[in-house]
Amino acid sequence: MSVINRMLRDLDQRQQQTKNQTYTPAAVAPQPIHWLWIVAIVVISAAVIVGALNLWWMYSANKTTPNEREQVVDVQSTQNQPNSIATLPKSEPKPEPQPVSKEAEKPAAETPKQAQTIVDVRALEQVQEQSAAVEPETQELVKQEPAKKEPVTVAQPKPELAEKESSYSVTRVQLSPTELAEVNLGKAREALEKGEQARGQELLEKALMVKPDHVIVRSELAAYWYGRGMTTRALTLLQQGLDMKPQQSEWQLLYARMLERIGRVEQAYTALITIDLNATEVRELLKLRAAAATQLGYFNEAAADYTALAAEYGEQRWWLAAAVAYEDGDNIDAALRCYRQALQYPELGNDARAYIDQRLAVLEGY
Repeated sequence: MSVINRMLRDLDQRQQQTKNQTYTPAAVAPQPIHWLWIVAIVVISAAVIVGALNLWWMYSANKTTPNEREQVVDVQSTQNQPNSIATLPKSEPKPEPQPVSKEAEKPAAETPKQAQTIVDVRALEQVQEQSAAVEPETQELVKQEPAKKEPVTVAQPKPELAEKESSYSVTRVQLSPTELAEVNLGKAREALEKGEQARGQELLEKALMVKPDHVIVRSELAAYWYGRGMTTRALTLLQQGLDMKPQQSEWQLLYARMLERIGRVEQAYTALITIDLNATEVRELLKLRAAAATQLGYFNEAAADYTALAAEYGEQRWWLAAAVAYEDGDNIDAALRCYRQALQYPELGNDARAYIDQRLAVLEGY
């Protein structure tokens, strides 16, 4: 029992000693560390490390060794161009890593692996000095340039050369009244062929206003009005033309035909009293005047026109017409001559021959 008691006492003493050593009053007991403090300490440490690395990188970049492979900007090209500035090439998204010396292996492991372009600082300083030396000179030249300006005279090309150099030239051609009337006449004919009656009439009127004595324009406008039923207007237009040119054969013929068709035979004959025997329309004029004279009872005048036609064109029908007119005009001798003259033509028909023989027998019996 004594042994057990002794062991128990030893255990109690040991427990008390351990309690005295490990126990700390509550006032001085350590508090648990908060996690925000830990994060702040980590961030500050990282910032300090990054700043130290940047300072080291800048310091190592200035001290380059000849064993390192450097990429130096071509300075020689900038020496010829003093105003140019050496620029660093931009880093590409995925540059190829370049070999670095042994001294730079340790910091290179910590810094990001990017291709660095190292500029030769000494060469840049030389370029800057040269550009600084050139800039004052260029500024002086720029300042002196306005003072040296002199009045410049521009040599104008001679008129002959200017005309030769110009490939296109606009020339204004002034048409005469006759030419302008011809142009409007052509346009009027085209319009009338297309059925554009109003436009054709308008163009004919314009042509006549420009050239009132134009024969074709006045004749076609008069014919257009006569065909549209405006007979009085057409006759007035032709009469105005005949007042300017009394023996204009085309106007005479057209005017007399219009009068003869509307029954105004005497006016038609009066319009044909004076005829130009050298005109192209003389045959039609003589025929029309002889017919009008026959209707009016002017037989001798009609016979004279038929005789003129027979002598000019050598046709038996005109001799026969002249003989009949002379017989009606009681000019028997002239009628006999004309009948005999008609018999000389072999192409005379049998009926015409029989009629001539009958008339000769009657007239020769007188």
